[in-house]
Amino acid sequence: MHSCKAVAVHCIDFRIQKYLNTYLDTRYPENYDLLSLAGGIKHLLDDGEQNNVELGDLLVSDRLHHPDTIILIQHEDCGAYGGSQTFAGFEEETQFQREQLDRAEVALRAHFPNAAIEKLLIRLSGDILPMTPQKEEVGR
Repeated sequence: MHSCKAVAVHCIDFRIQKYLNTYLDTRYPENYDLLSLAGGIKHLLDDGEQNNVELGDLLVSDRLHHPDTIILIQHEDCGAYGGSQTFAGFEEETQFQREQLDRAEVALRAHFPNAAIEKLLIRLSGDILPMTPQKEEVGR
């Protein structure tokens, strides 16, 4: 049996790929599944459970590769949400994406109760902002 450490869900936007790849390759060298859909977790939240492609792919990853961690990745200026101009500023956009990530975590807990869930926001500058405490910060 083969397994991976993580499965990452992210947007297709080309502007974040090099930062995303560097982060994942450093954190989980050659040891992660990758799900790429326009809007990242948007379809997970908007499409319901029946026939949800994103959820289906996560279930396949879980069944075949048994990842310990689900990484949910959103990014600045995502066109699926109307882009940055939809928000009054980066703080508002960050808060919105944090809420989306939190909703996705709740939705996934029903299917993956034992998985660690990591939530990230990538800026177009390449800065990666954790939206959850890092493991070493938990319990402090």
